[in-house]
Amino acid sequence: MVKFRGILCSLLLASSASFAALLDIEPYRDAQLVKSYSKAEELVEIPLSKIRRAGSGWEPESVIRLKGDYFSSLYKVNRNALLPDVYEHYREQMLLDGRTVLFECESRSCGSSNAWANNFFKDYLLYGADQSQYLLVVQNQQDIYQVLYLNRRGAGDVMIRLDEVKSTEAQDTELNIIAQMDVRDIPRIRRFINDLPSGQNVVGFVTSEKSNIFSAIEAGDRLISEVSAGIGERLQSRVRFINLADLGREALGVNRISFVYVRR
Repeated sequence: MVKFRGILCSLLLASSASFAALLDIEPYRDAQLVKSYSKAEELVEIPLSKIRRAGSGWEPESVIRLKGDYFSSLYKVNRNALLPDVYEHYREQMLLDGRTVLFECESRSCGSSNAWANNFFKDYLLYGADQSQYLLVVQNQQDIYQVLYLNRRGAGDVMIRLDEVKSTEAQDTELNIIAQMDVRDIPRIRRFINDLPSGQNVVGFVTSEKSNIFSAIEAGDRLISEVSAGIGERLQSRVRFINLADLGREALGVNRISFVYVRR
């Protein structure tokens, strides 16, 4: 039994050390680790906007989907901690070494805390008041993404969720995807294109799958026709659609549209 415990402790310490080294973030003072999770070759969504109702569920209006090595940790801080102080503690560290902010929000501008906790992160421990939540998403030059979400629970404890994804996909293209969404979600696609900076156009890569009636190429053509009609003539001039059919990488998903800036 003693030998087994020694081996188990060694494994736990090694795992904890490698995890902390990769995240390279010092926990807030007196923060208690509630749980952690890691998995290689995980398909992950990186949120780039507030969460909204989508059909019968909830999801961020824009995400990046990628496959990579995934690490997640959940910490708890006692009720006396001030939320802005906790957030700034993590934010300062996450912005070191030239990391780029992809998305940041706080309070009600993030959307529903219940949706973030139960629909996106799938962890009820993150649920708190909408006005007490913070979300920060950053990326470094090595395509490592970090996602921070924190909120104060009804019991008063501050819960801190920190995720990190290191992309393991082959960099066989120069695509720098700025947003992904369901290709049938016309209202979101319309809002995204309409809100682009003046003079900025995009390419929309559309993925699809074959059915009993249509091939993947034919299905993709039909989806592009539906999107074009749905966004209207004014916005059509700002986007060029490309049909990838079922030849896209797994992270591009199925029946989705991935937007890339056209270089100016």
